[in-house]
Amino acid sequence: MESGGFQAAWGALDPATRRALELAYASLAGGGLAVGAVITEAGGEVVAEGRNRAYDPRGGADVLQGTPLAHAEMNAFAAVRTGRDLADCTLLSTQEPCSMCAAAASFLGVGVVRFLAPDPWALASGQPDNPAAVGPATDQWVVTANLMFLLGIASSSGVEHPTVVANRDLEPETTQIVRDMVSDGLVVPAVTRGKSLTDLLAARWPRITTAAAARAQRDRRQGS
Repeated sequence: MESGGFQAAWGALDPATRRALELAYASLAGGGLAVGAVITEAGGEVVAEGRNRAYDPRGGADVLQGTPLAHAEMNAFAAVRTGRDLADCTLLSTQEPCSMCAAAASFLGVGVVRFLAPDPWALASGQPDNPAAVGPATDQWVVTANLMFLLGIASSSGVEHPTVVANRDLEPETTQIVRDMVSDGLVVPAVTRGKSLTDLLAARWPRITTAAAARAQRDRRQGS
């Protein structure tokens, strides 16, 4: 039943959102920050995509790879030809774009900027929200996006990394899943080796669903 619940939720996602999450997972599996981004036309067709490659070695297919500019959104923009009008396009990222990527979206005239989840690093470091961006998504996908993001940090730097520690208060439900996974030895690369994103999520969908419900209830209490 739980596997069926995940399959139904995954199947209900629009293709662009699925692709952004798949790109974030590719970053996670590659040992980087789990962020993916796509640019879609008005009809929803993906016209460019990118994943975070800031921590990848230099020399890959993305021209910014291995540099501090290689955020998912910037790699997506770098795949767009000069002169392409983006006013009818949407930038969708798994995390809220940082100030650099938000400024690039504004400069390039992107029509709409959307994100699935608030950026755990930005929240932990007190960075301002991007008022032009629309998000977050429904709670299951907020938890999913932030689960991958925080798991990557915890896998490489431990659960006492400042971003993970700060998110015990900011996103306690998601952070607890990450801490439990690390405690059980379910860290990158072992947890991603030979497994797809859907494998990773289907096995944890009951926890993700429970965390999403608790997150929604917490937000309602704080908003009342």
